[in-house]
Amino acid sequence: MSESRRIHRLGHRAFVLFLSRRIKFAVFLFLVTAAAWFASEQWLSGLSALWGNYAAQVLLLISIAYLLFILLRTYMEYRAYTYSFLRNAFVVTRGYITRTETATLYHQIQNVNIERSMTDRMTGVSSIVIFLAGGQYDTPHTKIVLPAVAAQRARLVQKELLLRARRHAVGGEGEGDAYEPRRRRGIAS
Repeated sequence: MSESRRIHRLGHRAFVLFLSRRIKFAVFLFLVTAAAWFASEQWLSGLSALWGNYAAQVLLLISIAYLLFILLRTYMEYRAYTYSFLRNAFVVTRGYITRTETATLYHQIQNVNIERSMTDRMTGVSSIVIFLAGGQYDTPHTKIVLPAVAAQRARLVQKELLLRARRHAVGGEGEGDAYEPRRRRGIAS
């Protein structure tokens, strides 16, 4: 059965949070560039100043190229992170080169926690950690993490997941149905 699903994104604050985790080296490169430029202007003279100025310009080009690369990579990661509620499963999709689609049947959901670090609280986001039944506690295969979801939306997602998990655990809708992956356009399976 084909089932339509609404795809949810993390929110605009997620981009800022993802960027803040990656931009440190780019800032460091710009500081080194400024220091090289200052040193070539203040302490070097003649041919040395010319070479120092040239080195500062090359460092500036490298810094700009790296910053653009980080911005593009972060944007692609942000756009690729989605989640959706199907009738029988919760699906999280991530990755822009290698796409990973993780589907979890609702009856496997054990806990849904909301975690907020200090950075998360400052930006108004939360991480949703979904613990699954079975396996050892806190291993990669027994939890799913949705990073940087808006705080209010995180509570709604938590409530919806717990509601669907409870409904499926007591034999509600979809009992026994397996997760059906999204069909590609024009390809019948």
